[in-house]
Amino acid sequence: MERVRAAIDDCDAVVALLDGTQVDDGTAWEIGYAYAKGKPVVGIRTDFRNAGDTTHGRVNAMIEGSCVAIVDNVDGVLNALGKLVSP
Repeated sequence: MERVRAAIDDCDAVVALLDGTQVDDGTAWEIGYAYAKGKPVVGIRTDFRNAGDTTHGRVNAMIEGSCVAIVDNVDGVLNALGKLVSP
């Protein structure tokens, strides 16, 4: 746990894998911790199943609200991260 906390404290952004019928508990904790620390979180969800609270949501509303972007491929991750470092 301390290594994860230290890694998030030292990073500029977090990329989180959101696949599954619900987001992994550990990943959800990491997203929440990063969000609380003001670190941007980019989620990647390649899973076709709906895991949101509504028919339009892709993941749980709390996770969705904690991410600056949720994308469905690596190019989307790179694009979202590029927007974070662009002036």
